[in-house]
Amino acid sequence: MIPKAGLAQVVALRDVDDVRALLDEMRVSAGGTSIMKRKALFRVVRVKGLDVRAANILKQEMLSRGGEVATSREVYEMGATEAECLIMGTLAQYERLLPKLRTQPFGLRDIADSIAAVLAHHDAHAPLFHPGLDLSRRPRIMGILNVTPDSFSDPGDHFDTDVAIEAAWRMVDEGADIIDVGGESTRPGSSRVPAEVEMQRVLPVIKALSRALPAPISVDTCRAEVAAAALEAGAFMVNDVSALRMDPEMVAVVRDAGCPVVLMHMLGEPKTMQEDPWYSNVVEDVYAFFVERLTRAVDDGVPEENLLIDPGIGFGKTLAHNLALVRHVDSFRSLGRPVVLGASRKRFLGDLLGLPEAKDRVNGTIATSVIGAMHDIDVLRVHDVRENVEAVRLTRAVFPAREN
Repeated sequence: MIPKAGLAQVVALRDVDDVRALLDEMRVSAGGTSIMKRKALFRVVRVKGLDVRAANILKQEMLSRGGEVATSREVYEMGATEAECLIMGTLAQYERLLPKLRTQPFGLRDIADSIAAVLAHHDAHAPLFHPGLDLSRRPRIMGILNVTPDSFSDPGDHFDTDVAIEAAWRMVDEGADIIDVGGESTRPGSSRVPAEVEMQRVLPVIKALSRALPAPISVDTCRAEVAAAALEAGAFMVNDVSALRMDPEMVAVVRDAGCPVVLMHMLGEPKTMQEDPWYSNVVEDVYAFFVERLTRAVDDGVPEENLLIDPGIGFGKTLAHNLALVRHVDSFRSLGRPVVLGASRKRFLGDLLGLPEAKDRVNGTIATSVIGAMHDIDVLRVHDVRENVEAVRLTRAVFPAREN
């Protein structure tokens, strides 16, 4: 029992807005609120690849400001050259730490800039992005339109062009913000189809929809020629499950078109991706993958604001891998790019809930969408639009999106 003398309560605070609202409710002065609002938010930052001397300095500097730093044992081992740190502190402590680190040797100036960037990205309301897609309200709902005969989730449902067009309009009426049109199945074990076949499936649908559909169209492809033809036909963005790796010409297509592109993580290729997938740490490994892919894309001339990332639920992952990625999906926001979560009807939901039929996994999908909305994910890619729109609307009413 809680003692009657006084009423103690653990308060869950998500962001600066929550802190400010609580302090205002308590009638704290404006000056006090200004001082205290960043002292109430605790952040943990992991830093890898540090010079061991830098790790030692970082630890001492944060400790002197009241924070904590856990270091790998390499810091204390003779002959070690690299280490990693787990920094724990309030936003106010980081604000006092970073200027000091920028005066220190052993690469700490760059480390300070990196820490400042990931903190800013994590707490930002929305990353800078292509002006054609407004992310000031999030998450946006991307409706999945498979025009294939062999999709894992809805095989053949929209294979007919007229049926696909009707389905796209229905999804927009139900609240979809983007329609993602795909003409090649990427289900586990699937084989490639010729580019000509893929174009025959997607282009008539995209051309018809682009004339009047009030939502932008995405083309789900990893082929440059299909992407180029789809963009010419009226598509707005490209969703590439290979993150610009399968077709070396894809980067030139999206760069020259100036269009948004989703970079998705996949282990291997659809045909073999579920053959004993392994990671040392799936969240860390996928994060490192995106650092490399984003850097490569920007170096190749793709504007950073045109890039989105998708951790690739179900693409070369076990049940445990998928659950870890959903649980920690907000960690990818530290990269400063919009995050797409595509867990709709995926096999891991069926394995977990005992539902072998993909169309029976709507409730599980809704649960992942709620988790994504609570973590301020930018885009949710789903089959069942109305159900997910309603779930997101309720989640946003309870947990408003963060403000800058």
